[in-house]
Amino acid sequence: MTDLADEYSTWDAAYVLGSLDAAERREYEAHLLDCPHCREAVAELAGMPGMLGLVDRETALSMVEPPSPTPDLVSLAGAAERRRKRRRFTTIAGAVGAAAAAAVIAVPVTVQVTRPPAEQVVAEQQMRAQAQTPVSAQVRLIRDGDRTRLVMTCSYGQSDYGYTANLALVVTASDGQRTELDRWPAGPGTELTIDRTIDAAPESIDRVEITWADSGRTVLVADM
Repeated sequence: MTDLADEYSTWDAAYVLGSLDAAERREYEAHLLDCPHCREAVAELAGMPGMLGLVDRETALSMVEPPSPTPDLVSLAGAAERRRKRRRFTTIAGAVGAAAAAAVIAVPVTVQVTRPPAEQVVAEQQMRAQAQTPVSAQVRLIRDGDRTRLVMTCSYGQSDYGYTANLALVVTASDGQRTELDRWPAGPGTELTIDRTIDAAPESIDRVEITWADSGRTVLVADM
C-alpha cells in the first residue's frame, strides 16, 4: 500500500517514538509488511529517539510550536504529503517540547541527610550467675541525653526437666534505691529482650539484677 493519504501515513513518528499503544503498534507493524512507503518513512525516523537526547534546551523550546504550513493546492497527493509531514513534525516537536519541559522542571535539588547519632554505649556486660541456673543474660547501658536506655537480653537453656520461672529486672542506683523495671515468665529454649528507659544518667546506675520475682533472690547480676 503506497497511497500517501491512507490512514497510516501519520503513524510513523508515533511508532518510532513509542507513542502507539500495544494494539495500534501491532496493527501498524502488520501494515508495514505491505507498505514500502511507510517502511521508508519509519527508516527515516529510526534515529530520532537518540537525536532528541542531543537537542539543547533553547532549540527544544523553539520547536514546541511548529511553524504554520504554507498553502499549496497543486495536487491532492501533495497536500496529503504536506499534511503527513506536518503531523510528523508536530509529533516530534511535542516529544522535544516534553523533553524541554522536563529539563526546565528538573531543577537540581540538594538534599542534606542528617544521620542519627550513633548509640553511645556506656557499659556492656555479661551478667554473672549467683547460683546454678539455665538462664544467661547480657546487659547494656546506652546514654539517651540525661537518661539511660537499659537493654537486657536473656537466653533460657534447654533442660532435662521442665521448668518455668517468673523473673524480674531490678536496677540499683548509686544512692541505694532499687527499682523494678519489668517481670516476665520464662521457660526452656526461649529468648527475651527488654528495652527500658530510666530517668537517670548511666553513671548513677550501680547494679543490674535478674531476680526470682516471688522471693527477690538474685539469679544474675552485673556491677556497672
